[in-house]
Amino acid sequence: MHLRGMVLSVCALALLVVLETGVGRSQIASLSFEVADVKINSSGGAQVRVNLSNGQFLASNVPLRPLIAEAWTITPDGVVGPSWLDDVRVDIAAKASSPQTTDADLRLMVRSLLQDRMKLVAHTENREQRVLALMIWKGKPKLTPSDAPRTAEEGDCSFGGGTIGLRAVCTHMTMARLAHELPEIAPRYIDQRVIDQTNLQGAWDFTVEWAPLADAGGGLSLFAALQGQLGLELKARRLPVPVLVIDSMEKTPTPN
Repeated sequence: MHLRGMVLSVCALALLVVLETGVGRSQIASLSFEVADVKINSSGGAQVRVNLSNGQFLASNVPLRPLIAEAWTITPDGVVGPSWLDDVRVDIAAKASSPQTTDADLRLMVRSLLQDRMKLVAHTENREQRVLALMIWKGKPKLTPSDAPRTAEEGDCSFGGGTIGLRAVCTHMTMARLAHELPEIAPRYIDQRVIDQTNLQGAWDFTVEWAPLADAGGGLSLFAALQGQLGLELKARRLPVPVLVIDSMEKTPTPN
């Protein structure tokens, strides 16, 4: 399940960060929302919304697993825990003290909020999973070197219609972030974690176009577009990857 595929209102996620070896309250206690409302959503609706902007985190009808994944900047399959994480849905309306609060800090505040209001206790460990490895295809990659992003929000992709379907114009993009974003950019093609194995350092500018549907007759698939336009490819692998293991968590948030 991918938040962008369910009407994610922000265009791109923050830079992929290294997961902590343990998730304790003291690590993020200094970052918390000024005001925050968390409640269960029992509407039964299908639409999910998430928005990080102007020092606010707004979520509507979000299952706990993708919500936790959003807070830790990982994909939902990287969250290991009870099956009810996919069934329990919550609404969150939270505001930081400053509208200039970065998306990265907002995510840390969401972690603190889940620890405080839903008693989330978790740790990270490596587990072998089926993944897609992002690698260099034949020859050299077709990417333009770029300045490194000054903030997590500066590296970004804008999306629109292209001559063959969808077009993503990306600037200041690292390969680690591209790997992280691909399941969100193209959920009809990719439903598992992507791991960067290009060994390309620094940031890059590039544009890629592909047919929006994996079964589009005669259209250029995302995989073919990555190869032909960027000189990159995706290969299936089984690799040890960091996952967030939920040790304990309450199904119902404590009252405001």
